[in-house]
Amino acid sequence: MYKILTYKNLVVFSAVICFLMIFSAVTNTFLPVISAFNSKKSEVLIIMYHQVSENSGLWGDYVIPTALLKEDFEYLKSNNYTPIKIKDIIDFSEGKKELPKKAVVITFDDGQRSFLTKVVPLLEEYNYPAVVNIVGALVDLYTENGETDDKYAYLNWNDIKELSENPLVEIGHHSYNFHSLGYRRGMGKIYGEGNSAYLEIMKTDIEKLNEKLLSNIGEKPYIFAFPYGIRNDTLSDLIKSEGFCVTLSCRECVNKISTGDELFELGRFNRPYGKSSYTFFSGITK
Repeated sequence: MYKILTYKNLVVFSAVICFLMIFSAVTNTFLPVISAFNSKKSEVLIIMYHQVSENSGLWGDYVIPTALLKEDFEYLKSNNYTPIKIKDIIDFSEGKKELPKKAVVITFDDGQRSFLTKVVPLLEEYNYPAVVNIVGALVDLYTENGETDDKYAYLNWNDIKELSENPLVEIGHHSYNFHSLGYRRGMGKIYGEGNSAYLEIMKTDIEKLNEKLLSNIGEKPYIFAFPYGIRNDTLSDLIKSEGFCVTLSCRECVNKISTGDELFELGRFNRPYGKSSYTFFSGITK
């Protein structure tokens, strides 16, 4: 027999339906607020170094002496900064770990051999991690010519292999052969260049260094540093499609990162010669 639905039951049933509809609407309205409340935020300072040399004639915007680098490390230590890896930032963005309050990332662009001979000993002394962003064509060149004088030489593939086995070092992609300011500025587009042709050239360059890293150290990089900070939307989209998790720019800013954020075009402060550690760091963190 069918049960007769009374007026009283109908009222109760309608009330339940209304409650569920209101509850659903309220939940959907406040869900973004709840998610934002649960999201964790952190500030990360990234420093960009280049060459370390004892030749005072080279000291300038992109070359500093070992003593100044050591002074910087002492400043970080004395002022309670905690150097972290890029991988730590990735894990934070994915909600897998916390970041320290005064997090800093140390990066070295271009891949001069002084990174191995002068920087790594200091990293190991202080137990500080660092990123070295390499230019593939230069690694190939100095592998072929066998020159290892750190006054001018770049890392070779044996050096890269050694660095890849050091738990303090992360290796980033700095293009295979577009680290110049000639006809093409970095990895920028040439005036009048067709989009499809540009994409093919950039894709070939990126994948060439990816494959060389895979062949020599068994893995592809997840960090990409734009040569000279030059980029465009087409290049950025290509780099994302190639599987990079992080891109590094030359835009000078402190990075404010929340869980769930993408980590593209992170800002970095170039470290020049001519400023004490106190002047440099206090100037960018005030």
